[in-house]
Amino acid sequence: MTEFQPTPQTPEQVADGLRNAFRQAIKDGVMDATPYLKQMTFNTDIEKTEKEIAVLQKKLELLKEIETHKSQPSMNFELGGKFGMVRYNGDKYCRYELNDGTHNWHKRKYTVDGVLMILITDAETHRLLEGLWFNEVRKGNYD
Repeated sequence: MTEFQPTPQTPEQVADGLRNAFRQAIKDGVMDATPYLKQMTFNTDIEKTEKEIAVLQKKLELLKEIETHKSQPSMNFELGGKFGMVRYNGDKYCRYELNDGTHNWHKRKYTVDGVLMILITDAETHRLLEGLWFNEVRKGNYD
């Protein structure tokens, strides 16, 4: 007589067969699956995924904040020049001197929306601010 030789199986077929045998044994009550279920990594995978989602949500919030700041108007001093600031009666005044020699005075005003720069058009205030600027910023020195 010849001995019986089973047909060789692939590793996938062996794994499927063992999995099916394990399931059938649990259904038949032959074995308790509790120790094996505790070893499974589904909970750690879920926890990892939840942590990754939390990190992505934080990144999304930061990106939204960045986009919000990008959409707000910004003031650029494109022409170049000099900038000076003086205080008078508790208010801040800014002097913008352009490269062509012209200059303007602006009063800084704080509002709920941010800082507003109000152009000074009054000649007397302009003269007073120039004197303050010359004494405080330039320290009374001529070019």
